[in-house]
Amino acid sequence: MAKEEVQDRYAIVYFIFVLLGTGTLLPWNVFLTEKEFYDVRLHVAPFNVYITENFMSLFCLVFNTANLVALGFLVKFQKHLSLRVLVLQPLVVTFIMLLSTAALALRTEIPGDLMAKLTLPSLALMGMCMAFLQGGTMQLASIFSIAHIRGVVSGIAVGGLVTSSLSFLSQLRATQQGADGSGGASGSAADANANSIGISIISAVADVDPHTSPASAASAAAAAAAASAVAPAAFVYFSASAAVIGACIAGYWSLPWLPYGRYKLLLAGILDDPKQRKMLTVDEDYEEPLFTVVEGDIDGAAAAAAGPSTSSGATRTETTRAAIICVESDYSIYTRTWQQRHAFSIYCLALFLCLCATMSTHPGLSAFICSVDNPARVSPCAARNDTPGVLGRIRGDLFVPLLFVLFSLGDFLGRFLSGYGPWSRGAPKPLSILAYSLLRCSLAAAVLFCHLVTPTRWRLHAYLDRDHWPWGVVLALGATQGHLISTICMHAPSTLMPTEQSRYGPVTSFAISAGCFVGSFVSMGLSSAFQEH
Repeated sequence: MAKEEVQDRYAIVYFIFVLLGTGTLLPWNVFLTEKEFYDVRLHVAPFNVYITENFMSLFCLVFNTANLVALGFLVKFQKHLSLRVLVLQPLVVTFIMLLSTAALALRTEIPGDLMAKLTLPSLALMGMCMAFLQGGTMQLASIFSIAHIRGVVSGIAVGGLVTSSLSFLSQLRATQQGADGSGGASGSAADANANSIGISIISAVADVDPHTSPASAASAAAAAAAASAVAPAAFVYFSASAAVIGACIAGYWSLPWLPYGRYKLLLAGILDDPKQRKMLTVDEDYEEPLFTVVEGDIDGAAAAAAGPSTSSGATRTETTRAAIICVESDYSIYTRTWQQRHAFSIYCLALFLCLCATMSTHPGLSAFICSVDNPARVSPCAARNDTPGVLGRIRGDLFVPLLFVLFSLGDFLGRFLSGYGPWSRGAPKPLSILAYSLLRCSLAAAVLFCHLVTPTRWRLHAYLDRDHWPWGVVLALGATQGHLISTICMHAPSTLMPTEQSRYGPVTSFAISAGCFVGSFVSMGLSSAFQEH
């Protein structure tokens, strides 16, 4: 590859794309890791029992439905949209929505049913924004180099790990500060609040009137107090997430001001006016220097009628290359086996099954796993058990946040390890990838047999009745997902003919979103089927 005239000094542009990749999935990661906050916040009376019992499943369903619809729109119309619409405007909308959510976290007087009505539409809007960012950031990165595309993918994995870790640490720090300030009394208060919330759920399921039942009134007051206790930590977390999106907006605007960014954008025709350095829409007359596809044969009469060639030789070379591609494509299709001819479709099916298996149990059901030493008998987990210190918190209300950290860590490690081994040097056989995806379903099924503490009694026996089992299962679930997705995304383009390369991005993204969408329904079905009602 020829050396570029302008270099990306200090890899500043590369890290901007890592930041954009982090911001792409940030809304999903933020709400995914705040399950403990919504466990408390949505129980402020009056509240909807069905939403509180199935919030994580509804979150996945609403978010992925909006994402899938928007992605289907982009498959057809993305080429007509500017980078402003695909990148900048979704970032601005996400920034506003995260700030609004942070403000709502402090409004503890808002009842749970109204909070749900405000939260679910916000999730749908941010799901649509994420679909636009998925296509926009990859399109923008493709203007630069393969290394910058890898930067976006790496940022997505890093974003999940960072958000889950921050959520875990913020909850740990908030409770420790409260304990220091009140001489340890807040720990007991947290236990009382958690137990009171459990009483509130039971009374709601039993159709006890909160206006006539003293127990319900007391539990409602305890739920409101618990919501006030978790509000500051949630406000800090949502505000920090909004700050990351703000940094993404600043990074996007800084690209035309950086020498390497300006150089690449000028070459691609993105900069309409180099002096103003504003990122406008792609020039419709600009075409990437790809091989021209010859639709029909040029017979000798037509060639003779065309007269002597006056082109510069580049046209002849381009036409010759296109003809060679057509001949090689016909020959390779004829000689390929069934597995090779349908490799891309099998890869996309494996992607669909991979995400469907994950979403069927994580986070919709894994969010209800508690430590076997946790005294809670209904969701949520009690704040702590009899063990003092951090270990008591991990076996208490921090058990689920730790599971999210382990899943994100596994996903990151899986993507990293996909660059090693035999599959990193060549495209694996499609049926091997499909078998790999099917075997992952056993890990998802293993979640069902962990120690689940649901709003009503879980019917399946907890065969995996040690704390290390859910830790290992969730870590392996994340690692295999990251490894499988990364492997498929690396090798799927090589399974397509040169004239089919445009199918790669839209179809693989649609397979991922469709898997998440179907998995959300499966999660809700499993939750309903295996709980006593």
